[in-house]
Amino acid sequence: MSIFAERLETAMQHAQMTSAQLAKATGIGRSSISQWLSSKYVAKHDKVVTLATALKVEPEWLLGAKSSVTATEPVSSVDPELVTIWEQLDAAGRKKLLKKAHRLVEKDKAPTGKKKGKKKKKAKA
Repeated sequence: MSIFAERLETAMQHAQMTSAQLAKATGIGRSSISQWLSSKYVAKHDKVVTLATALKVEPEWLLGAKSSVTATEPVSSVDPELVTIWEQLDAAGRKKLLKKAHRLVEKDKAPTGKKKGKKKKKAKA
């Protein structure tokens, strides 16, 4: 059994999660998790981050780069899908995503009231 498979299994046991529960929590297919647990494959980096977040362990530990088990602090319940998207973006894409996120936050903070809309132009007869 590979170190990744061993640590994935250990983390799942510690979190008291089955492969079905882990699949549901991460959006990763049960077949992929099964293949990783049987050492058939090792997960790609974005999936390791998603797994580690769901299992509350460090990705480096899951991959075998760290020897001690250190639980991660809750990442303010960041959606694993968002982490996966972030990992796939280049620097310019990340900058755009952050800009959009800031706009959404500001929009949510804005007082509710009448929103200014564009006035419709009267059609000429």
